[in-house]
Amino acid sequence: MMGRNMRAKLIGVLNMDRTSLRTGFNRIMLGLLAGGLAQFSWAADADPFFDLDLKEVLSLEITSVSKKPQTLSQAAAAAFVITSDDIRRSGATSIPDVLRMAPGIQVGQISSNAWAVSARGLDGRFTNKLLVLMDGRSLYTPTYSGVYWDVQDTILADIERIEIIRGPGAALWGANAVNGVINIITKSAAATQGGLASVRLGDEEKQSVALRYGGQLGEIGHWRIYAKGSERDESVIEALGSAGHDQWRQNRIGFRTDFATGSHDAFTVQGDAYRGRSGESTVLNFLTPPYNALMGTTQKVSGGNLLGRWQREISAIDSFTLQGYIDHADRDWPAHLTDERTIFDVDFQFRTKRFDGHDLVVGAGYRQANDRIANSVTGIPSTALPYVTFLQTEAKRKLSSVFIQDDITLSSNKLILTLGTKLEHNDYTGTEHQPNARLLWTPNDGTTVWGAVARAVRTPSRLDGGGLVNQTVLPPLSFRNPLPLPALLQGYGEVGSETLRAYEVGWKQRFSPSVSVDLAMYYNDYDELRTGRFVSPVCQPSGLPVASGCFLFPGQAYVVQPVAAGNMATGHSQGFELAADWRAMANLKFQLALSQFSMTIKEQGNAFSTDREGSVPKQQLSLRTAWNPRADTDIDLWLRHVGRVVDLGESIIPIPAYTELDLRLAFRPLKNVEVSLVGRNLLKKRHAEFVSEALDVPPMLVERSVYGQVNWKF
Repeated sequence: MMGRNMRAKLIGVLNMDRTSLRTGFNRIMLGLLAGGLAQFSWAADADPFFDLDLKEVLSLEITSVSKKPQTLSQAAAAAFVITSDDIRRSGATSIPDVLRMAPGIQVGQISSNAWAVSARGLDGRFTNKLLVLMDGRSLYTPTYSGVYWDVQDTILADIERIEIIRGPGAALWGANAVNGVINIITKSAAATQGGLASVRLGDEEKQSVALRYGGQLGEIGHWRIYAKGSERDESVIEALGSAGHDQWRQNRIGFRTDFATGSHDAFTVQGDAYRGRSGESTVLNFLTPPYNALMGTTQKVSGGNLLGRWQREISAIDSFTLQGYIDHADRDWPAHLTDERTIFDVDFQFRTKRFDGHDLVVGAGYRQANDRIANSVTGIPSTALPYVTFLQTEAKRKLSSVFIQDDITLSSNKLILTLGTKLEHNDYTGTEHQPNARLLWTPNDGTTVWGAVARAVRTPSRLDGGGLVNQTVLPPLSFRNPLPLPALLQGYGEVGSETLRAYEVGWKQRFSPSVSVDLAMYYNDYDELRTGRFVSPVCQPSGLPVASGCFLFPGQAYVVQPVAAGNMATGHSQGFELAADWRAMANLKFQLALSQFSMTIKEQGNAFSTDREGSVPKQQLSLRTAWNPRADTDIDLWLRHVGRVVDLGESIIPIPAYTELDLRLAFRPLKNVEVSLVGRNLLKKRHAEFVSEALDVPPMLVERSVYGQVNWKF
């Protein structure tokens, strides 16, 4: 059991400010070292992935494709798994950076604490067609239909695997699982027994300390608790070459317990709490000179969640899972909004094999999201315009669903047909249906061929259902505004559901015990994509149309250029994704991920799509090399090439292609201690990756960085 002093240190991490965090680093490390490194032992499987041959890797169980355990090679989907060992050896320090190794996933860093992450195109800071989960808890925010990545800062060493499904997953997971599903699965409490202390120091990754301890619940189960505090340095404003005021600091604590009350029932209870600050260089808009100004602001974020899961094996052929969680979040985002939100979610699913040749899963779910949203003026001039204003400041939105999916064996486990659909009722557009059909053929142990057809829906967010967007102010008598008054671009209106019909085929082949290939090809057909449309501008405060010459009347202060929201665009995309694994030697492996993508969007009349067809590169390549020259030494190289991003919005210069290299060197002087040195983005001093489509942040540059890390298991 953990002593009183260690418990106090764990609790204290959450409330550290910058000075106490640095002091805490020194005290904790001195205390740990003084405890005597040699009296504890590192797990014998310091590099367990090299103990798996390719056949075992392809037999890894995943759950995201069918909401039930199945092997990777038996999944009729474009599935990719990032293992805990992949994460450890990547040198990445955030979940978005880890996701770069998956084919078909586009990751662009916007600032020190903001990323654009999408699957198969349509990328943006507020990507709305990708569903992200952690242990079955949705990380999606109903405000924008996206993910706030700056609060997804769990201890990476506690992640068991990340299951990535490119393509629709809506038949099981529901709306917004349009282009893909990312399911982050953390380790069980039994897999994290004993202690872990991790300290990281660097130039960009300035400092991070993580402490975790796990023990037993008598004879019935296990538990763990953790605490983490981290700080990341500012990035660079491209146009100015100066600091971006986007430093990122966050502290969090959490726990997990897994226990069984008998041979047929298993329970999990887990929770997290966090508090942090995310800096941002915000482009402020004014109706008077200077009209646009850059100012350093700070987002304040806090929240917590509590999840419970009950799994029961009724018989050898019947089982069910009941899961519920509550998730609360607060965000004060200057010039944008204050958002206080609480989500209640419950989900039930039942699986049976009682019918010959059928593996049936049925389920139902209910979610309620309560929020209170207002404009945030924290630390900014009172005359600055908010980026968004919600017509309804408080809302209670409900979502209910049922689904059914059946795996039908047509030929002695070599040919399996999957049919399923999900019916979902939301408060914006009513009932949506999202069916899918998949066919899997495995002629032998080393070959898998599959195809799929599916329909998925992206339902409106809070902003889509009644928000006012003040995107920018155009100065008078400027290139984009010839009028003698400033012009405010203001979006309004309500948006309906966007739909996708997806067609996919794939081939997985294990050529030998050392070589495997996974190829997926797809064609996506989009309908009712979200659009904007310029309508007649009006003068304010008179409200008269500009066409009447109202700007000549006395007392007119500015012009509003309304942008009417709607669903007036269609589109199609196609591409392929290739993942290859080569175990060249027992201690040397290569992993390749290659993606090719193209998209065309067609708007009706004078409408323009808010989804940019050129928002992702046409080509991406990732090549990772993992080498153990000795049992106690790791050498890891990660080469990435990302193609040119040509369209991020009006007046944004295209982002050039870039190639970068990460290097990780790790040494285990003792069985319980690992010391690593990591260099990231080593080929260039700085490079651009992405720009917020909302034009609320100036173009930023990602810098080369170096950090050192010490991990101690006790």
